[in-house]
Formats: sequence, C-alpha cells, structure tokens
Amino acid sequence: MSAQERPTILVVDDERGPRESLRIILKSNYHVLTARTGAEALEILRTSPVNLVTLDLNMPGLRGEEMMHTLRRDFPATEIIVITGWGSVESASQAVRHGIADYLQKPFDVVQVTAAVTRALVRQMGRCRMAAFLQSLGNTLGRGREIARILADLDSSPFLHGQLQGAIDQAFQHAEQVAEPLQRLQMLEVLAETIEAKDEFMLGHARRTAYFAALLTDRLCLSTDLRERIRIAAFLHDIGKVGVPEELLAKPGPLDGEELEIVENHADVGARIVLPMGMDSDVAEAIRHHHERWDGRGYPDGLEGDTIPLASRVVSLADTLDAMTCARPYRPARDREKALAEIRRCAGSQFDPELAKEFCALMENQSSDLPAEVMAEVISGSTLERASAVPSVSEGGNRT
Repeated sequence: MSAQERPTILVVDDERGPRESLRIILKSNYHVLTARTGAEALEILRTSPVNLVTLDLNMPGLRGEEMMHTLRRDFPATEIIVITGWGSVESASQAVRHGIADYLQKPFDVVQVTAAVTRALVRQMGRCRMAAFLQSLGNTLGRGREIARILADLDSSPFLHGQLQGAIDQAFQHAEQVAEPLQRLQMLEVLAETIEAKDEFMLGHARRTAYFAALLTDRLCLSTDLRERIRIAAFLHDIGKVGVPEELLAKPGPLDGEELEIVENHADVGARIVLPMGMDSDVAEAIRHHHERWDGRGYPDGLEGDTIPLASRVVSLADTLDAMTCARPYRPARDREKALAEIRRCAGSQFDPELAKEFCALMENQSSDLPAEVMAEVISGSTLERASAVPSVSEGGNRT
C-alpha cells in the first residue's frame, strides 16, 4: 500500500516524547502527521484529509473538551482517540459525549495503541459504508421515508440492534483487509432481517432460502467460491423489498397490475442496492434474475434457459420451496411432498429441468430426521419463527 493509500493519522500532543513514540509506533502502517497544539492541529485538518486524530487533553491553548467539540463540529467523519496522562471520570464522560472511538491513559504501549487505532478505523470504515449505502438506497428508492422507516425499525427492535452490534463487534476481530467486505455483507444481512421483521409471514425466509440453496450447491459439487456467492445471493434475494409498501407484501389476495409492477421491481432494486456496497457483481446478477423463468416468461429481463445465471436458477428453486411450505395470510402451508410435486410439474417451464430434478431428489432423500426448515434455524443460530414468503410464479402471482 502506497503512502497515499494509507489512512492518515494526526498525533496531537504538546510533549515531544509521547508524540514521537506514537509516530514511531504508527508510521509503518499509516501516514502520520504531528501537531504540538490544538490550533496547529486544526490548521492541518483544514488543509489535509485525516482519518484519525489521537488527542492529548492537557495542552496549552485549545483545551481538551473545546478541541473535541470543534473536531466533532467541523470534521465529523474523523475518528478521535484520547490519549492522556490526566484522565478523570469527568474527562472520560466528556469524551463519551463527543463520540470518541477510544480513551487511553499514559503511559501507553504498542499493543494498546495499535488495537485502538484498528478498532477506530474499522468503525470509521463501517460508518462510511453505511452512510454511502443509505445514500445509494435513497437514490434507488427515491423515497426518503423508506430510509427513515428502516432506521426506526432498527431503533425499536432489540433483536436487530443486537444483530447490528454483533456485526460491528465481529468486524473488530478481523484485520483491516478482511473487515471491510465483512462489514458490507453484515450490514446487508441486518437490512434483510429488518425487512423481514416488518411482517411475521416473512420472518426466517432469507435464512431458509440460503440453507436450501447451499444444500443444492453442495450436491452439484460447485466450486467453493461459487457456492459462497450463491449462498449470499440466496440470503439477500429479497432485499429489494425494502422499497415495497408493507400492505402489498401482506395483502391477503391477488395484486392488481400496478401493485404487481411495484412488487416485481424488487429484483432490480435488490441488485442496485448491493452493488454500491461493493458486493460481487455475480451476487447482484443472481439477485436481479432470481424471478426469470426457464421458458422466458419471467422478469425483469425475460431471460430463458441457460442464459439465466446458474446462481439465479438455484435461488429460484430454494425460494419457491420455502414459499410453498410456509403459511401465508390467505392459505395454510403446503406439505413438502405437494410442494415438490409442484416443482416437478413446473420443471422445464418455470425451472431448469435438470436442477429441479436434482433439487427434488435431494429434498426427498435427506437423511436427517429433522425438517430442513428446523435444521436451517439451528445451523444459522437463528431464533426466528417459521414463516412464509409471498406466492411463487407458478401459483399465479409474482410475489415470491
């Protein structure tokens, strides 16, 4: 990584010893700038992009709390780590109020400092990704109220709060080069579960669809990379429904033409949502085409046969099985045998005939005494209740 690509850290301390120690500790991995006073630090911040500031609180001129307030007001994207020899409960409380990333006491050591810096930069990366994601989501949906509703859902649900915190905590355990893609995926997974939480009939659908898809990819002996991309696409396949009004998702009857167009748009919206997050283009393509049909009568592009991505064909089968074997507002769940019979009937029209044959054989010959739906919940560690998706294409409504 070149010096220009490295994160920039500004060390602010009026004492030469701690200032130089921090510079030496950090210079091998980061571009390090130094300042002796708050005023000097602000001048640097106004002329150079800085990712992180390490800040001594007891300096001449601009004092600690005033400096933190100014940084937060003028440079909100810059992370702050307080490193001070004059720590107190009051100064720690002030630091928390200003949203600092960490609070270290002098004398510090190498492990302590490097760990704090890594955590702070991962937090910044996650926050920037989430901000960019919400911005792209707003651009995609064209409705700010949907984003507001997502954030309100996150705030009101202890479960989703826990999921989001878990994503952040797990990211902190990884090196920087791993944390970024990990956070992207986990934020999308949290959003997927936020969408499901809108309706009891959607809960658990993403995890079960991913589980069924994973079983089929194992049977097909696909490469490890392709199996993982399909699993991710299966989990995120309905993420575009963030733009669909709740009343349409839960409508206990047929959709009219305009309503159907809104719901069907979720495949395109889903692909457009994951791309700005840096997800693999194959994942986005799989999401976009998971409602295409083998006979070319699907959506959004009317692809047919082998022109439909393999990942989309796998997700389509997994999605449909879970939709049919779970209850909906207007009908009870079908049993496994009837659902598989329907998939066989639609092989060659809705589904890839060879994949449908393999999938049905797989579902009929499972060795486990537990239903696959239960196994999916156990393996994923989810406590979500069993629920449904919306109807499959073969059932006369493109709402799966």
